[in-house]
Amino acid sequence: MATWQADFHVVVSARGLPADYRETLARMLPPSRSWDCRVEIWGTEDGDRIDVSTYEGGSVEIFARFDLRQWQATLYEQFLAFVRNLSGRLQSADSGAELAVTPEAFQQALLESPAADFVRDPEAHLRKLRDQPIRMPEEP
Repeated sequence: MATWQADFHVVVSARGLPADYRETLARMLPPSRSWDCRVEIWGTEDGDRIDVSTYEGGSVEIFARFDLRQWQATLYEQFLAFVRNLSGRLQSADSGAELAVTPEAFQQALLESPAADFVRDPEAHLRKLRDQPIRMPEEP
């Protein structure tokens, strides 16, 4: 993950993916090569990207990453339409918060993300990170 990317998880409904999901995603982002036969990728590593992972038993995970160095309103609209078509739910990977699948809620999540903070002022963002205390996990 690059600092300028905002990450989201799509929780797929019980009905799963539509038969044409590959074509739908290819209209948003170009297909890319994957390192794993269970993971399909559209987009680029350091830019906008959507991963679809399929596991034994048919479970599916969708992970989306958006490059905030350049605002892509059309891409965001297409992505939200895709999520709505799945009857899916959307979660911020940064906070875990569930988002309404609306342009307003998604735009707000993008603008309030650490990625947007970095894009607005990289030096200030890095200073904030430097000044944050390191939290070590508690021992059992």
